Amino acid sequence: MTPIFTATTRRAVTAFGRNDIHGTYRDPLLVMLVLAPVIWTSGVAFLTPPVTALLARRYGFDLVPYHPLVLTAFLLLTSIIIAGGLGAFLVLDEVDAGTLTALRVTPVPMSTFFAYRAVTVMAVTTGYVIVTLSFSGLLEPGLVPALIPIGMVAGLSAVVTLLLILALASNKIQGIAMLRALGMLIAGLPCLPWFIDSGWNLAFGVLPPYWAAKAFWVASAHGTWWPYLVGGVVYNLAVGWPLFRRFLAKHC
Repeated sequence: MTPIFTATTRRAVTAFGRNDIHGTYRDPLLVMLVLAPVIWTSGVAFLTPPVTALLARRYGFDLVPYHPLVLTAFLLLTSIIIAGGLGAFLVLDEVDAGTLTALRVTPVPMSTFFAYRAVTVMAVTTGYVIVTLSFSGLLEPGLVPALIPIGMVAGLSAVVTLLLILALASNKIQGIAMLRALGMLIAGLPCLPWFIDSGWNLAFGVLPPYWAAKAFWVASAHGTWWPYLVGGVVYNLAVGWPLFRRFLAKHC
């Protein structure tokens, strides 16, 4: 890597970051996506304990063993859809503004732009997972260190989500429709394996977010969870690579 390339890349990344900040706070929809984890974390933290007590008192049902599922459904998986959707909307904003077209005639390759976008999406997802689950009040003691690699695998799923939206949407309106369509696929179906106590739950591994969710459940049960992280990395990269090639072919 030459110094000129390094300086050019550094300036480009700075410009991308500046555009992200301006673009996010200029759009009310993107602001809501940023604030949504705060709302959901507050809801989980304040509502789950009284609901748990109510179910135990009135119906004799113990919700405590299901707390990892609650955290997965409301916080872990929603972090994936939020970060992936936010990243996709920012790219679609740049498509509408002609930024990607202008980027073709600069020394910065499209792969550098996407690398920046993928890293930021993974960082945001990992941060959301660590912070929201830690402040939920429901996390098992000693699990915070495990949230770092689990959050990173969730971040890979968020990048796949971003690429899926970009593959099927040409503008922000279509992107919103795609985000709604993918919502259940990403934040709903990966919860079903919780109720399948057999090897058949691995069939849900075709869903990229499954691997982060399963790793979190096994970690919460103090089991061996790292194989699911490895599986998640391999599978998400395998799914994301052809989508990335499609993105390059579409915009280069």
